[in-house]
Amino acid sequence: MEATFFPNIAAFLWIGIMLMLGTFIRATVPFFQKILFPASLIGGLIGFVLVNAGLLGIPTTAGWKVIDQGPFGLLTFHLFAFGFVGIGFMEPAKKSNSKVIMRGALWIALLFTMMFSLQALLGKGVFTLWHNLFGGTFETVNGYLLGAGFTQGPGQTLAYASIWETSYKTANAINTGLAFAAVGFLVAGLVGVPLALYGIKKGWAVAEDSKGLPRALLRGLRDEGDRPACAYSTTHPANIDSLGFHMGIMAATYGIAYVFGVIWTMFAPAALKAFGFGMMFLWGMLVAMAIRKFMVARHIDSLLDNETCHRITNMTVDFMICAVFMGIRLSSLQNVLIPFIIAIILGSILTFVLCLWFGRRSPEYGFERCLALFGYCTGTAASGLLLLRIADPELRTPVAVEIGVMNIFLIFIFDTTITLAMPFAPAEGFPIVWIFAAIAVVIPVAMYFLKLIRKPML
Repeated sequence: MEATFFPNIAAFLWIGIMLMLGTFIRATVPFFQKILFPASLIGGLIGFVLVNAGLLGIPTTAGWKVIDQGPFGLLTFHLFAFGFVGIGFMEPAKKSNSKVIMRGALWIALLFTMMFSLQALLGKGVFTLWHNLFGGTFETVNGYLLGAGFTQGPGQTLAYASIWETSYKTANAINTGLAFAAVGFLVAGLVGVPLALYGIKKGWAVAEDSKGLPRALLRGLRDEGDRPACAYSTTHPANIDSLGFHMGIMAATYGIAYVFGVIWTMFAPAALKAFGFGMMFLWGMLVAMAIRKFMVARHIDSLLDNETCHRITNMTVDFMICAVFMGIRLSSLQNVLIPFIIAIILGSILTFVLCLWFGRRSPEYGFERCLALFGYCTGTAASGLLLLRIADPELRTPVAVEIGVMNIFLIFIFDTTITLAMPFAPAEGFPIVWIFAAIAVVIPVAMYFLKLIRKPML
């Protein structure tokens, strides 16, 4: 029984320990409250240092056993994919009749897609230029992962990188991609929070009460009299606990997705076999959506509580962000460290400038949309919402809704181009550069004709 703890269960336990440590630090250290660093980010950074110093492990009857980065990378993949099962079970956002919300959602979706393309081109350009000037043993195609890491976060970046390493033997793609994603979270906080506070001082925020942040938001913990309900029970506990039911149906769905991955790997063409398990997050979400539609047709969808699915998904995100940092092998970045840092700096500047430029020219709510877009294009949707809440703590603007509705547009804009193209980026002759270049040119032109770019408002 003792042997079953090492290494994966032990790695999961250490993620929990780091999350608790991060929660305590956020609640007690004013600096982290000022920059609004989440507990998962604080704990992940501490874990990154400890695991690369060889200090993480578990006591056993044979002595201390050290845990390396491998199990944390593995957990990152499964936490991400399992979270997408929760997304698939969530009630889809109802299409709003509000022209402002739909316009804002389209604005964010178009710029999100354009930003990925520009970041990817920049990362690839920096890696290629450095390699041509100074040489090196790194793969220049990994520069494309700057776009994935910044805009899509660690999970989907890991999915792309896994396919690259499996199908094209691209060296160090997973580690480089995870590192881009991890640093992206830091950029979201270190650059996004000062931008939000500066804009508030300049009077750019629409909300009148945007100068004061709630105590719970600063500390990250709620007080005794401030504990809103977060879910509804859909089962009787004498039969099965509601949370147990939701975890059960999500686990069963993930199992079906696994079977689909096995079948795909067995019968797909050789060039597409890596999609079987590399796209587990997509298969899990699609299976969950199909099961939800079945439950709706059978009038039993009341068994699914949207908030419970949301909370489980958020939990996987917290664990995943912490695991991302702990899964980065610092020694594997040595050969590419300088171009990696240059790409991060230039990518951050590019994202900042474009978000501010387009935000100033947004038809309405330019500052709020700028913050949400910057957070989304460096971290995740959660990063965008966090920055938005600084300027609009009561969510009086419709921008938070726009972030949700934008996914309707992303299915047709982003998923049909970038998500389907990225797995083939290392393939010789695949026109990924031209795809990104076309997106970067066409989107601003389309936004101009759609009247999504107007005279500067800020």
